[in-house]
Amino acid sequence: MAARHVIGLFESKGIAEDACNRLKTEGVPASEIGLKVLSKIGPIPSTMEPELDAEFLNPVILGNFRDSFAQYIRNGETMVCVQALTEEQVELAVDTLKQYAPLQVGVASPSGDPNAMTIDRRL
Repeated sequence: MAARHVIGLFESKGIAEDACNRLKTEGVPASEIGLKVLSKIGPIPSTMEPELDAEFLNPVILGNFRDSFAQYIRNGETMVCVQALTEEQVELAVDTLKQYAPLQVGVASPSGDPNAMTIDRRL
């Protein structure tokens, strides 16, 4: 099974850090957990698209990220991303993230493009 990513979007960095700490307590290696504070997304100038794709989202999530999660991003929201190799790891990450009242949780899989991910499902 190819690595999948469980993505949680939290209202604040503090809540996201608590979720990350719980994931570590549950046995998820720190190297498999990513945390990124997001800022408000407004209309993006076309000249910025390649820079945002390369620096902001790559390699964690590309593809339909903006369609799936952008509506929840206002100011200070934080994304937690967990790499999962098995279905059990996916379920552990989802269950753990849900304990911290995320704005949104989703599971992403690699797409045909090696630099892109596709949101499989939002939970």
